[in-house]
Amino acid sequence: MNDNDVRSSVNRRALLRWGLGATAVAATGPFLAACGSGDDEATADGEVTLKVVGFQVPPEEKGSELDKAYQKFLADFQTANPKIKIDPIQAPPNFDTQIIVDLASGSAPDLWSQDASSLAPLISRKLLLDMRKVTEALPALTTDRFFPQVLEIHKGEDGGIYGLPNDFTPMVVYYNPTLFTKAGITPPQRGWTWDDQLAAAQKLTLDKNGRNRLDPAFDEANVVQWGYRLSQYAYQWVYRIWQNGGDVVSPDHKTATGFLDAPAAVEAIQWYADLVLKHKVAPSPSTLEKMTNASDANALFLDGKFAMYDSGHWALVGLTGAKGYSADKVGVVPQPKRATEATALYESSFVLRHDLPKAKYKAAAQFIEAATNRGYQDTKAITGIAISANSQAASGSLTSADAKFAALDKVFVDATTAGRPPYGSKIGVYPTIEKALDGMMEKILRGAPVAGTIGETITAINRELAK
Repeated sequence: MNDNDVRSSVNRRALLRWGLGATAVAATGPFLAACGSGDDEATADGEVTLKVVGFQVPPEEKGSELDKAYQKFLADFQTANPKIKIDPIQAPPNFDTQIIVDLASGSAPDLWSQDASSLAPLISRKLLLDMRKVTEALPALTTDRFFPQVLEIHKGEDGGIYGLPNDFTPMVVYYNPTLFTKAGITPPQRGWTWDDQLAAAQKLTLDKNGRNRLDPAFDEANVVQWGYRLSQYAYQWVYRIWQNGGDVVSPDHKTATGFLDAPAAVEAIQWYADLVLKHKVAPSPSTLEKMTNASDANALFLDGKFAMYDSGHWALVGLTGAKGYSADKVGVVPQPKRATEATALYESSFVLRHDLPKAKYKAAAQFIEAATNRGYQDTKAITGIAISANSQAASGSLTSADAKFAALDKVFVDATTAGRPPYGSKIGVYPTIEKALDGMMEKILRGAPVAGTIGETITAINRELAK
């Protein structure tokens, strides 16, 4: 897996592996073409059918812990609610774009798992139902069960709540404890700083003779271990700007001028790029590409080729399945701070189509209430896919004997308090802006001047924001 594979897979992993695990199919065109309006209302005896995308796993995962969790939840729900029929539907590979088409044509599902990074376009086009309408139908479905920082992702400017959280992850720093121990470095703890991270990365960048980056005799041509692996992709670095007290765009989302080019943002971008360009504790894009073309990125980390990198909880799934995995090689720590602590929260939620018939409000609320309550949410810790957005379930998993990553999960839970919604949950055109930020960082990492490249990017971002 090269770095581009890592980037392109994150949203698919959010859709396919988090929450609903909808199986991709090869179908094209409206994937719910058969979902007409014939069963939009309740039957004479009160039976309601909910068309739900997900709760299915790919064929190769049948019998897995995830599959068992889905099947048990559906069976238990049907037993407890015999008049609510759940019709699970598979999703196409291009779900993020297809769902918009289907919502506009009236062929969308009733409920699905939505990646927060592409939530804003659905809210801005008024394609999602305000969850307050269904919580009124079922008072037991309360929002106080969720982490406040995660629920904030779904709050619209009009006061509406467009979706209820299922599971999430803050972006943290993964590190290899065995490399820290070998170098005589105390493992990082919450509250560490950018300076602490740089100092560790310098000592953890080694040449073939075991000399670190601070040694005057360091052999530049034969680096065998890098202190850090960074990324050109914005989802893995944009929160660095937040940590330095800056932002990419204005609070009203109308301009990047005065924000992306403000001293706090420029300093953060320069510092991040200097890990490659000045301090040389992280491989350049071309060097990293060669490394990841030759071997899986997870295997490289476990093999000690780099000591730290940023990612979310989903990385644990890949690491535990990679060659050379052992628990002593994987540690996680909250993001380092500069002016403040900050990280991005990437999340999966339950959302409803905007034109859901009122006859389905209570049934939808009952389904979401069950799916976000203890029981099903407790299985998050067992499958290890993500952190439950139900704060009690997440806290309970930290002491559960069945939890797959209990010790590591505590770090993710602790990091949540410093979490912010991803830009894609608030800015409708952010997918295009994100590509501009990706391209900006790639140019800078390859030596382009920071100020000039930021200026070019601001022009592109402002053009998108004006649309």
